[in-house]
Amino acid sequence: MRLLSDRFPLHHGHFALAVLVVLSGCSPIKTTLSDVSWCNHTDNITSYRGHLGKIRYPCLDNETAYAVQVTGEPRNLFRRNEDEVQEFTLAEAIQIALSHNEVIETSALGSVGSAAVLTNPRFASSVYDPAIQESGVLFGGGLGVEAALSRFDTQFTTSTVWGRSTATLIPRETAAFTSAISKQFATGGTVALSHDWNYLGTPVGVPFTSTYFGSLGLSVRQPLLAGAGVEFTRIAGPTNPVLGAITGVGQGVVIARINHDVSIADFEIAVRDAVRDIENTYWDLYFSYRSFDTAVVAYQSAQRTWREAWNRADVGALDPAEELQAKDRLFETKGQVEQTLNTIYKTESELRRLIGLPVNDGYILRPIDEPSIAEFIPDWEASLRQALSLRTELRAQKWRIKSVQLQLKAARSLLRPSLNLVGSFAVNGLGDRLMDDRIISPATGLPIQSGFGSMPHANLETWTAGVEMTVPVGFRSARSQVRNLELQLAKATAVLAAQERNIAHDIATAVHDVTAAYAVAQSNLNRLKAALDRVERLEDKRDVGILTLDLVLRAQASVAAAESAYYQQLVNYNKALVSMQLASGELLAHNGVLLSEGHWCADAYCDAQIRARERTYADPNPHLHTEPPEFVSPGPTGTIERRVSVQPFRDSPGNVLAVPTIEPSAEIDEFEYGRPYDSGDPEPLESEIGGS
Repeated sequence: MRLLSDRFPLHHGHFALAVLVVLSGCSPIKTTLSDVSWCNHTDNITSYRGHLGKIRYPCLDNETAYAVQVTGEPRNLFRRNEDEVQEFTLAEAIQIALSHNEVIETSALGSVGSAAVLTNPRFASSVYDPAIQESGVLFGGGLGVEAALSRFDTQFTTSTVWGRSTATLIPRETAAFTSAISKQFATGGTVALSHDWNYLGTPVGVPFTSTYFGSLGLSVRQPLLAGAGVEFTRIAGPTNPVLGAITGVGQGVVIARINHDVSIADFEIAVRDAVRDIENTYWDLYFSYRSFDTAVVAYQSAQRTWREAWNRADVGALDPAEELQAKDRLFETKGQVEQTLNTIYKTESELRRLIGLPVNDGYILRPIDEPSIAEFIPDWEASLRQALSLRTELRAQKWRIKSVQLQLKAARSLLRPSLNLVGSFAVNGLGDRLMDDRIISPATGLPIQSGFGSMPHANLETWTAGVEMTVPVGFRSARSQVRNLELQLAKATAVLAAQERNIAHDIATAVHDVTAAYAVAQSNLNRLKAALDRVERLEDKRDVGILTLDLVLRAQASVAAAESAYYQQLVNYNKALVSMQLASGELLAHNGVLLSEGHWCADAYCDAQIRARERTYADPNPHLHTEPPEFVSPGPTGTIERRVSVQPFRDSPGNVLAVPTIEPSAEIDEFEYGRPYDSGDPEPLESEIGGS
C-alpha cells in the first residue's frame, strides 16, 4: 500500500477503493489509515500537477476586426470633440448594416454584455447559416442536400492481404484480393459488381491441383415492401438495418431540402428583426437630437430669465427667493441638456453597433429623415390576409409540417414486412497460375492451368435467385415511430394555429399602437401650442410687473415638457408603423431589402448546364417514374412590393464608405455639439383635434 501511494498521488476516491480491496480479503494483513503515507514533497518533480484544470488562453492567429482597430475614444460629457457631422438616411443605415455585418446584430435588451453575440454566440445568426445547413453531414436536422445525395454515390472498395501460416506441418502461404463497386438506386435497390482472388501456396514438390481461385460476379438486391420505392428513398434515404433506429425516416434528399428552406426562413427572420432594430434605433437617435434641441432651448430661456431676475434682485426690485428659484430652474435645465447629450452618445453608439461601424471614426452620425406625420388608417382585413400569406414564421412552420407529413408517409411504409428480391451471378476461375498457361508442371508433366484463362472456358458459373423476408412480430418499433410522428404532426399543426392567432394579435396590437400614438401626438401638439401661447402672455404680464416669476418659470418648464412629449409620440408613431409593417410581413419589402443566393463559381454553372443537357437529351423510359409529387406551392400573389434603391457611398471605384461627408452644422453655446434642427415651432400633423 505504501509503494502504491509513493508511486501515484491518490485521490480520495482512489484511496477508498484501495482500502476496500485490502479489506475484502485480498491481503491477510489488515491495513489501517495510519499505515498510509502521503507524499508532500514535490521538490525536483517536473511531471507533478496538483490540479485538474485551470484557465487557459488559446493560441489563435486571428486578426482583430478593422472597425475595432481604427475606432477612437467614444464621445462623452468629458470629451466633446468638434467632430465632423455626417447626415444619413434610414435607407443608408440599412444598406450599411447589410453590407458590413456578417453576423446579424440585434438590439441588446440588457446593458453591458447582454448582446446576443456575447451571451449566446453559438446561436448567433449570420450570413453563413444557410450554407452551413446546406453543407451539413450530421444525421438529423444537420444533414444537407449534398450529404443526402452522397448516399447514392458509387462506392469502390478493394483490399489485398498476404499471409503465411506455420501452424500446420507444411507451412502455407496465402493471399487474398477483393474488389467491388456498388451503386445505390433511388428505388431502394442496390447493385454490386465484385472481383475476388484467393491464393494458396505450398512448398515445391508437394502435389497440388490449383493455387488460385477467383470469381467475377454481379449481385442485385431490391426491396419490394418495406422501404421500397422512389418516394420512400427520397424521404427517408436508403434503408440501413444497422442505423435505422438512430436515423429514423428523415435522412432523404427531400427532407434535407426542406431543412435548408427552414434555415433560409430563419435567416430571413433574423434579417427582418435586425432591420426593425435599426429603424427603431434610428428614430431613437432622431428623438435624442430633438430632446437635446428642446433641452438647449429650455436652458437658454432659463438662462435669460435668471439673468433678468438676478439684475432685478441686485437692485432690490425682486425678492431674492425668486432669483434663487430662477437659478434652480437654470441648473435643472442644464442637467437636462447634459443628460440628453449623453443619450445622443449612447444611442449613436448603439446604432453604430447595429450597422457595423466603429465606436468612433471621427464623424458624428445625425439622422436626416423626418418621421412620418401623415395619418395611417390600418385596414384590418387586408393586413390580416397579407400577414397570413407573408409572415416568415408561418412559412417556416409550414415547411416543418410538410417535413413531418412526408416522414409519416415513409414511416407507414415500414409497417409492412421486409421483403427483398435478391439475385447474383458469378463466373469463377481455377488455376495453378493466375495468368500464364504455357508452363509445364514438373510434378504432373501437364500444362499449368491459368485462373483467368479458365473463366470463359471451364463452365464454373454460379447463380442465385430468391427472396428474403423479415417480419418483426408485432411491429412495435415501426408502430412507435408512426405514433411519434403522428404526435409531432399534431403538435406542429397546433403550433401553426397558435402562430396564426398570435399574428392576429400582433396586428391588433400594432393597430392599437398606431392609432393611439397618432391621437396622442395630436393632443401633445395642441398642448404644445397652448403652452407656447401661455408663455408669451405670461412674459408680457411679467414685463409690466403684474406677475410673479414663479408662473413664468412653470410655464417655460411646461413648454419644454410638451415639446419633448410631442416628439416622443411622433417617434412612437413611426415605431408603431414599423411594428405594423413587421406584423403584416412587409417590413423587408418596404425597406427595399431582398434576399437572394450568392454567386457560385463559374465551374459550378458550367457543370450544371452539362448535367441539364444530359437529362434533356437522354432517352426517355416510359415505364420509369422518378419524379415525386409536387409539394412546393408558388409564392403568395396579389401583394404589393415596394422597393427602395439604395446606393452606397464611394470615393473611388470599389471603395465603399460608411457614411457621406457633409458640412458640419452650427454649434450651440458651450455645449460644443451640432444642433440638428431649427428651434422654431414643431411641424404640425396633417390634421389636428378641433381643427386648430
